[in-house]
Amino acid sequence: MKQIRFLLPLLFVNLAIAQYNTTGKLAKANEDGLHEIRLPNEIRSFSNRDLGDFRILDSKGKEVPYFIREKGTLLRTNEYVAFEIVSKTVLKDTSSAIVFRNPFKTIREFVLSIANYSGSKTFNLSGSNNREEWFGVLNNETLSNLQGTEGTSIDKAITFPRCAYRYLKIVFNDKNSLPVNVLKIGSISKDAIHRELQIVTPQTKTISELIEEKKTQVHIAFKNKEVINQVQFKVIAPEFFNRNVIIYTKSSRVIKHKTEVYNKLLARFQLNSENETIFNIPEIFEDSIYIEIENKDSNNLTFSDILFFQKPLYVITTLKENENYSIKTGSEKAKAPEYDLSFFKNNISKELPSVEIENIVKREIPQDVAEKESLWQKPWFMWSCIIITGLVILFFISNLIRDLKKE
Repeated sequence: MKQIRFLLPLLFVNLAIAQYNTTGKLAKANEDGLHEIRLPNEIRSFSNRDLGDFRILDSKGKEVPYFIREKGTLLRTNEYVAFEIVSKTVLKDTSSAIVFRNPFKTIREFVLSIANYSGSKTFNLSGSNNREEWFGVLNNETLSNLQGTEGTSIDKAITFPRCAYRYLKIVFNDKNSLPVNVLKIGSISKDAIHRELQIVTPQTKTISELIEEKKTQVHIAFKNKEVINQVQFKVIAPEFFNRNVIIYTKSSRVIKHKTEVYNKLLARFQLNSENETIFNIPEIFEDSIYIEIENKDSNNLTFSDILFFQKPLYVITTLKENENYSIKTGSEKAKAPEYDLSFFKNNISKELPSVEIENIVKREIPQDVAEKESLWQKPWFMWSCIIITGLVILFFISNLIRDLKKE
């Protein structure tokens, strides 16, 4: 029995231990609490596609929980835009009028900022292009609930039929009530800001002209597999162009016991001089891709550059002030961790203090070592180990049975 117990570990001779080939350090946090860490391109290219091998360790080597967040490429911001007030006039116990300039080509809404007022107000709105002839826009409308609950003023939006007058005039009826104090007039601008994407730099870029096929082929090679979400073409000639473009990679498949190489389509779009030459594409994770441009009978396109981008990813984690943290990644065997923190991702603020990953180092595996390791992973070698182990175990079992019969 001792012999069998000694041999059992042989059954696990092929058990793989996750080894991480990339390390780094976190800059020190200035306060305790949740932080966001923007993942540099190097970390993503040295890691698995799903980043399941990424780990954060504290100074004692203990894993620190985190989750990964992707922010949208568009950021919506609301900003108050004040209009120029041209004049204010008050006719005691009759009316008060404010004339302001319309800064837009057309307008259908503006916002009045009014000092708190107990009561309601009726008003008329008119428009003019020369401040001499005025035309009706709104008639006998009412503003109510003019008392703010938190500050000393309240904002009221006034909506009306879309118009293109250069000037607008609002006239309040003050016959039965005191005038209201209009502090400012403006609008809420809802702007979309494009978040900056991370640029991915190829190792080589080779352009070939396929004359017989009337196509241009661009071969892009990266040092490691890269995540690509966007591609931009900077075309300098000709002035007018309209070309079909495909992006593909060389892949292999087995058909009838034969391995063949084929072009695996990754993206397809049209490059046109009248449109933007930057394209969002289905996510690519490759170290070598081809871009093929259909020229037909037109001249080849001349590029000043072709750029590649990826959407930034952020790691959200809890850090302690002045603690030393390290990171490790780059293991094909590691499984994605399951931390409790990820269940609360929707309740965590989008605005967090940030820290950077520094001193990223990838341990290069010598070619001869890689070849030796690949040998151990060959299917024939694995099955040989299993068969040999099985034969050895059968040999000792048969000896054990003979010994038991003798007893």
